[in-house]
Amino acid sequence: MVLFRLVCPFSFESAISLIPAEAQQVSVKLTASQAAAVAILPDSRSAQVIQVPEGSQGAASLQPVNAVSQSVTAIAQPADSPAPGDPWAQTALYIWLTGIGIMLVHRLTATIRLRRRLENAQLLSWNIYETRRISTPFVSGMLRPRIYLPPGLQDQERAYIIKHEQVHIRRFDHIIKPLAYVVLCIHWFNPLVWLAFFLMSEDMEKSCYESVIRQLGNGIKQDYSLSLLALSTGRRFTYGSPLAFGEHGTKGRIRNILHYRKPAFWVVLLCIAGIAAISAGLLGNPRQQAETTERDYAEQYIEANIVSYQRAVPDLTFEESTITTFEKIGQFDHLLDKPVQLWALEYRLKPDDADKLTLLGNITTDDGMLTEDGSMGKPVLVFSYQDSVPEYLGEIRSGENDMSRPAGQEIALRKFFEGKGQLPHETFSGNHILVKFVLTTGETSQLLLSQPVKQEEQGIWAVERWNDTHGNEYYNTPQTGETLSAFYAGLQAGADAGTDTTGLDPLQVAVQYIRTELNQPVSRDSIVVDYGATAADFAITPVSSFLGYVTGLTMDSGTLNLDQVEWLTLEDSGRFAALGITEEDLPGGFYILNKYKINDPYTVTEETEYKLIDRENPGSLQSVSKAEFIAYYEQFTDFAPPCMITVSNDEVKSVTEVYVP
Repeated sequence: MVLFRLVCPFSFESAISLIPAEAQQVSVKLTASQAAAVAILPDSRSAQVIQVPEGSQGAASLQPVNAVSQSVTAIAQPADSPAPGDPWAQTALYIWLTGIGIMLVHRLTATIRLRRRLENAQLLSWNIYETRRISTPFVSGMLRPRIYLPPGLQDQERAYIIKHEQVHIRRFDHIIKPLAYVVLCIHWFNPLVWLAFFLMSEDMEKSCYESVIRQLGNGIKQDYSLSLLALSTGRRFTYGSPLAFGEHGTKGRIRNILHYRKPAFWVVLLCIAGIAAISAGLLGNPRQQAETTERDYAEQYIEANIVSYQRAVPDLTFEESTITTFEKIGQFDHLLDKPVQLWALEYRLKPDDADKLTLLGNITTDDGMLTEDGSMGKPVLVFSYQDSVPEYLGEIRSGENDMSRPAGQEIALRKFFEGKGQLPHETFSGNHILVKFVLTTGETSQLLLSQPVKQEEQGIWAVERWNDTHGNEYYNTPQTGETLSAFYAGLQAGADAGTDTTGLDPLQVAVQYIRTELNQPVSRDSIVVDYGATAADFAITPVSSFLGYVTGLTMDSGTLNLDQVEWLTLEDSGRFAALGITEEDLPGGFYILNKYKINDPYTVTEETEYKLIDRENPGSLQSVSKAEFIAYYEQFTDFAPPCMITVSNDEVKSVTEVYVP
């Protein structure tokens, strides 16, 4: 059965297959030279469809191929890999072909030498020949097999040997063994095929000895063994050799002859039944289950939501479930190493009691039917594809992303895959510029600029994303109906033609984005630029500084409250008119504006630093413990000095007392 599966060029499925069900169908692509070589090469444990690229010479459609060994894997490449230019696949192919060539040339050379030694053999009778140039009897020839004997054999020995070799011929062993050797040449790198070949050869010889004993009786065992011992030269024919009477393993064969007993009929019958059952089980591949389709995954998604609804409202049941819309809205082939598709899903559920729906959130009812349509929008299912087989990866909500345009869909997928660690934390690799700016609220934010088309001086710059001091990250989605690559390629073309060169100045791009998209009044002089930044630098949340009155800080609390203020001086005369403040209100040259009196909570950690003004060294600060800081501020009853806190990711990095004259 092993030999059959190694050479059989087709496969079929069976309900009683003993082959592991995990063996799946795999589709591979081969170069033209690989296809020519692999056309006769069976593949591994399961059926494998070998696809020849269009335009290949002799590109006939190859049917599924079976085998036991891992033969094609060294030279066959997955459908999503760059087969034509893979040097490792080409190297593996050449090594494999070289091994085949060496074994075939070696066997051909040995056969020619043997034929020359048999040229002058003398015909004794029918297909039996005798020659002095051999010392071991054997069978040679496939279409017209001949038995060759050395001279000097006694009549009894000759009878045993001829009977033995005739059994080989009657069983077509002279055809099976060369065929098995050809398979061995193809699978030369698989040690299990070598083992199978040698065990098969050994079984052939032992079976022939047993057949002769059954024909001539147990009384010949001793003479038969002596003949085998006498003709054993200690010399071993090479693999794929003729069927030799005294080839090798003499000790084991003699032991087998002396201990052989004709098995009972029931044992033979039981063995035949067992072998037939095992052969039938190994003949076919396991019957594959039907592939799960996108709609199947959608129905599973709905079922999971039904379960979650019923957990929230235990006595809620649904009488009907209907998919109203399920369609592909986008496909992207460049994000991962396999295609990715987006499928929009809308469905309706009919509850047994509509009044129970008030306990559920993010849903509405339409004609007594429940539909998933809240502030986060409707679900969009994400699928990847391997050999056209879909795999459900998760969902994206339409309310969180602009799913109506390709650019918005791509950004949504990037956020999705970056969150899973499947994409790097940057849209465009290469050169980056980091721009930090302060919002009107006092928070520090930053932009990440990249060159989406050309990584050179003439390449345009684009804002790909920005984040704030709270650690929130926002992606720039251009207002275009094109894909990102097409949109930026058009801007680059305009810059190359000289019709629109604004994208060549990264600072102008940054300032324009902050003003128009974020509605923040900034200038080129108010931003901080890092021209040698990386995507890793952008991942570090910017630090913001806030001035205000600190309250609610205790040894047991993990937060503090900040009543933010604005420190005005005589230089802020422009603000005075709007606030109704005159210089008389600034007796010390400053004015602390506490306009809103809102206590914003911020998290303090064990790493938070506390600093107070050093009274012995005016103008310098001293680091103190949290307890010392709290004790210092507890002494103030009416007015406590404001503090400057630095914040990143909503965590307070430091709290510093501010000097008030």
